Amino acid sequence: MEQMEKRPNWMNYPPMLQFYQQVQETGCGLEPDPDLLADPRLGRYREYQLKKFEIPQSIKDFLMQVGLPDQFRPFRLPSEEHEDRYRVYLGTLFWASCLRNETINKKKYLVIGESREFLASSSSTCYKRPDGTEEHIWRHNKEDSVSYEVVELKTGSVWTWYHDSFGDELTFVNSSLEQYLLSMAYWQSFYRDFSKKIESYLKRNKDKHEWEYVDRNRKTLYAPFLNCMKTLDPPALRKRMAFWKRMTDISLI
Repeated sequence: MEQMEKRPNWMNYPPMLQFYQQVQETGCGLEPDPDLLADPRLGRYREYQLKKFEIPQSIKDFLMQVGLPDQFRPFRLPSEEHEDRYRVYLGTLFWASCLRNETINKKKYLVIGESREFLASSSSTCYKRPDGTEEHIWRHNKEDSVSYEVVELKTGSVWTWYHDSFGDELTFVNSSLEQYLLSMAYWQSFYRDFSKKIESYLKRNKDKHEWEYVDRNRKTLYAPFLNCMKTLDPPALRKRMAFWKRMTDISLI
């Protein structure tokens, strides 16, 4: 008798399984990426790591029984994947060291991850010497862009938090951690085929640009993922500047 395949741990968590089953019942034809949801990549937190933070029991249960991946790199287009010496994109890191409580616009949140991107640039200034010759002085600059993934304690909803000297900005991501994790897994699964279609088109049409192709065929290309999200978490697509809305509409910056 063939040995039965072991059931993934996340399927043992009733809210996760319920959301997954609701999506699959629609026949969307997309399965969440098993690698992102597999152990040990899907790391669970221990009681001692969470006890010093203010966390509702429902959020604590998810973090301890299901957990989060170590990293998620949400590329929108294949061209974004190609790093060079001027850009390093780490994506979102879900490390225990990221955990902390924050009050943003008078609401309480738990920081669960942070996204980092490092940018390097060079500029030159031309000076004229007394003898009339020119000298170029080069300046090499480094910048880093940081945002945080946070969970609102009262509602359990997930947001991206941008914080700088100008103030705070929150972008809606998902209605819960369960929906957030499944959204990441569905995107990861969807993106593989999505990027292959784009690269295949560009290979056949070397004078074309990916942005033009994606924008023109947006409804068809994004349909598998959007069909899943319409059942999994409708509010994630309703808000114009929500995270997943921007991921599926390259006209939104």
